[in-house]
Amino acid sequence: MNGKEYLIELTNAQFPVIPTIETLDSLDKLPNVETYIVKPKDGADSIGLEFVTKDELIDKFDPESKNTLVQPFINFEYEVSFYFIDKEFQYALYAPDKEQRWELKEYSPTEEDLTFANKFIEWNNLDWGIQRVDACRNEQGELLLVELEDLNPYLSLLELSDETLKNFVEAMKKSLLKTLQLKFEFFL
Repeated sequence: MNGKEYLIELTNAQFPVIPTIETLDSLDKLPNVETYIVKPKDGADSIGLEFVTKDELIDKFDPESKNTLVQPFINFEYEVSFYFIDKEFQYALYAPDKEQRWELKEYSPTEEDLTFANKFIEWNNLDWGIQRVDACRNEQGELLLVELEDLNPYLSLLELSDETLKNFVEAMKKSLLKTLQLKFEFFL
């Protein structure tokens, strides 16, 4: 992923994502809420993120640059991340207390949860490597994509059970060996 342009594309394609726009002309695509989130399109780690009212949006928005994203503020139940290697699900972690979002616990996803996460893995269309699908569960019980991470995804390996960690390491070794084999065959 290079920036967060994909959130606009996924919003326009009606994927289950936090609705995202880049121009105030598209404000009708967002629900009418009291608070919006404004953030840089190429930002990371919540740097530059601001909470604003609808009236404040005009002051925070540069209509010429298209380097800012707007999303509705979502009062979610919890955040959950799904981790994949070579498009194969490996494990999921969640923050049961949204006030302590870095205190992660293993999460047992339902089939519906995995179907949700796989939509984004298939859309991203990477045949190899690690991908993380970050989502939040809203107050209506629906999962919405927050971010799709395929470049340096933080893995939170210390939060895993010994068995899950062992399985992840084995899957990673297989992925690396497969990649090396493909590169070797390419040069022959």
